[in-house]
Amino acid sequence: MQTVFLLFLFILQVIGFYFIALLYMKVSKFNNLEKKQHKLMAEMDDAIGAYLSELKEENDRLINIIDKQEEGRSLRETARVDRPTEDPTQSPDMKTFPIKTPGYPLKAALKSYQAAPTLNKDSLAVQVIEESGLDDRTLAIRMHDNGKSIEEIAKRLGKGKTEVELLLKFR
Repeated sequence: MQTVFLLFLFILQVIGFYFIALLYMKVSKFNNLEKKQHKLMAEMDDAIGAYLSELKEENDRLINIIDKQEEGRSLRETARVDRPTEDPTQSPDMKTFPIKTPGYPLKAALKSYQAAPTLNKDSLAVQVIEESGLDDRTLAIRMHDNGKSIEEIAKRLGKGKTEVELLLKFR
């Protein structure tokens, strides 16, 4: 009777070790999956950051080109006097005047783009990030969960509103 009981305990112990090994393998697979997810998220953050920096460089180049064109246009306009242009196909009674396009929306857009905060080492956002040890994405998510608006988050992190919106979309 005692040997049967010992044999029964031995079989239960072997089955217990088998289930422990299975659980350990499942946990290690889950940990590996979690590491892969973190790696993919870091790569995605880097890719989005690179994309946004390229986009900003392209915008800067476009602004420079527009500035050069406006300078050239303003030089040409100051060099000539506004007088009617002669078109040989029109009658002498009908004279046309050159049309000036308003430049205000372009200038307003340029001012707002240049006034956007840039991230430098002296900014408050960098100090907050370095002190807390958290990345921008985590800080943005926490501030958003605390009820902060996108404008406030962007100002605090020293980033643009669109970039903060992207950070929040890719939770």
